[in-house]
Amino acid sequence: MKKIRVISFLCALLMVCSICVTTISTAVFADSSTPTTQPVPTTRTYTVRHIRQTLSGSYEDESLAEYETLTGNVGDMTQALANRTYPGFQALIPEQVQIAPSGDITVSVYYARKKLTTYFHTGDPAQDFHLTYLYESTQTQPAQPTIPGKVFIRWAYQDSTGALQTWNAGIQPAEDMHVYAEYDIPFQSTYIINYWYQNATDELSFTDAQKTYTLFNTETKTQNVNSTVVYNGPQYDTTYRKYNQAKTDAENATKLVLADGSTVVNVYYDRPVMTITLVYYNFSTNTEERRESYQGIYGHKTDGIFSIDLTYLWSAPNNASSHYDKTPPTFTEQQFFNVDPYHLEFHARKLAVAPSAKKIHVIYHEQNPDGTWSRNPNNRIWDVDTLTYSKFSVYFPNTAAFNYSYYYWTNGVDEYTTDVNASNPDLTAYTGGSLIVVYNNNQVVNDYDGDGQTYMHVYKTRNKYNLHLENTDGTVLNLYYGEPLSNYQNILNNPVKPSNVPSHYVFTGWYTTDTFQEGTKLKENTTMSSRDRFIYAKWEEPSVNVTVVSNGATSLLPATVTIPMMSSVRKDIPNIPSKDGYWFDGWYKDPAFTQPFDINESIAYDMTIYAKWVNRKPTSWRIRYIDDQGRVLAQEDTGNDNLFTVLFRYGKLIPDYAVDYESKNLTLSSDQMNLLDFIYTYRVKTNWVTEDGTPIKETVYGTFGPEVFDGYVYVSTNTAINGDTTHVYRWVVGISTPKTADHNQMAWYMAILCLSSLAVVSIAYMKKSYR
Repeated sequence: MKKIRVISFLCALLMVCSICVTTISTAVFADSSTPTTQPVPTTRTYTVRHIRQTLSGSYEDESLAEYETLTGNVGDMTQALANRTYPGFQALIPEQVQIAPSGDITVSVYYARKKLTTYFHTGDPAQDFHLTYLYESTQTQPAQPTIPGKVFIRWAYQDSTGALQTWNAGIQPAEDMHVYAEYDIPFQSTYIINYWYQNATDELSFTDAQKTYTLFNTETKTQNVNSTVVYNGPQYDTTYRKYNQAKTDAENATKLVLADGSTVVNVYYDRPVMTITLVYYNFSTNTEERRESYQGIYGHKTDGIFSIDLTYLWSAPNNASSHYDKTPPTFTEQQFFNVDPYHLEFHARKLAVAPSAKKIHVIYHEQNPDGTWSRNPNNRIWDVDTLTYSKFSVYFPNTAAFNYSYYYWTNGVDEYTTDVNASNPDLTAYTGGSLIVVYNNNQVVNDYDGDGQTYMHVYKTRNKYNLHLENTDGTVLNLYYGEPLSNYQNILNNPVKPSNVPSHYVFTGWYTTDTFQEGTKLKENTTMSSRDRFIYAKWEEPSVNVTVVSNGATSLLPATVTIPMMSSVRKDIPNIPSKDGYWFDGWYKDPAFTQPFDINESIAYDMTIYAKWVNRKPTSWRIRYIDDQGRVLAQEDTGNDNLFTVLFRYGKLIPDYAVDYESKNLTLSSDQMNLLDFIYTYRVKTNWVTEDGTPIKETVYGTFGPEVFDGYVYVSTNTAINGDTTHVYRWVVGISTPKTADHNQMAWYMAILCLSSLAVVSIAYMKKSYR
């Protein structure tokens, strides 16, 4: 059974294969691609033409062109880049082309002449205006502004050094300009000076550009409009807050007082570098052995930079009796340990010794943000171990957050008062940083029960600072350090709009910087800092949406731009977008392109703008298919395309001919007619035929000699003018049946057909036997 199935399967397979073979034309195995006569290079060089636009709008002035040569793989696309920078021009996106084995490739990179704007500031925002000109075009002198009570003197602009120079109409420079009107009686306007203090988290290696700052004060000044800003940098310079004149001057060098009050001056103060030196001693000779120095900016944490070895007893540089028993948490001054304001030393003169059994407990109490008092929230108790000396003192330096105000002695941790004020006779007033003797003559002070322990309760008064509400009516709130700003929600949610803010603007929140940078919006859980603080009310126009219809632009354009009402889209939309095969012809407010749109204009409502494109200058091209003698072999192709476009075209498949290259490039550099020729070479053939012209064997390209065929005798050889060779044969009667090429193919088909029939009969027989 199994054997029968296998034989049946093999017979069926034989039948299918034989049928497939008999039905496949021999033409399938023929080469249908265009044969070529020239070797195909793997790489090719091509030219990139960087061309700038003329004032008339063309790209044909070769004095404005530069060229470079690149190399690419045949079959790949060109990689032309707009890698030139021309002031006053904007590069368009290059159109790439596939690299053919032959033909001229000159890819043009176009640099469009920019439209640049001169903004005229009259001192009266209602009269301000702007004029737009092509780069290097001739400007026109605008009319003088009319301001009641003032006589116009000149238009002025600020040069690269910050000095004001007279402006007159001339040739449009390669940048936008701001021009200011000057009068016999100057306008005056206010401007803001912000004072910034470097953050303690900055690293010592930070450059001026990397440093971060926190605002600590602000000032408003009034000056003549268009005058240079004035600031007094050193006025807040202190030991640990150093004026950074270089950064400040660089940022404010060219700032003028603007009429709209928008000028902001920033003054920067840096933290000085602090050095902490650990000094190790030789205990045998009691002399200095080595030093280790570490640096950080003032207030920076020491964690991760260094730590002190607590097996030593660390003492002050000039007082061996003053000790420090932990790593300083920050690079700040320490009483007794400073050798100068910026240098501290800790001396390891001896090993630490075991403490005595006597202890001084210091219990901290601090004022809460609501003004009440409580013991330290973490319930920390500081155990001060006495050492091997007869007198021991402690001190408590004030901080920006707290001042140490009172202390008093009790006989336990839980014995304390919450009546904290100067009238409480149990409390002793304390001045931060002063010494309190806690161990004297080998006895702890105020050991009321004689157990060798005493309990000193220290009270930390929470400092209060001013919260300045800027961009409002100038309200100042006085808050405790750490007090939630949400306690003043009613005031913060309803700020007073200042007079210089347009009436239709709306309040959009409080920010910690006057530039309203992303990430600086005031958080709901914000508490008062340990210094005066400034927050800024942001007032915004209601936003409008501008929908952008690019009409096929190659440039990446936003689908929608959201901007504040009465502002412009100048910063959001390219000056000159690109589209393959077209020139940009401006933005319009309607799809019929009847209402031009100026990207500088103020937008008061939602709108849609449309990109208009115009055709480039056309030119004609012609492709011929000829032999090496110039004879036409096929109908030529003609067409039109843009001037300086690079074509990629394939040659035609013409029987019995080989083309020089399968494909070619053509740069349409002529504005008349651009010609491309595919050159073909005839392929000679050899034929074997009978006297009546019947083929004995298939025709073969090339020149070959006579062959011997069964039943035929060779007669002659003929050579045509085109080089074809034909061998003629005669059939000899009675020798055998003549076999031509058709006969041979028929014999092959008949053999396969017999095999197929045999397979069918075998399958039928086996099926009958099985039944």
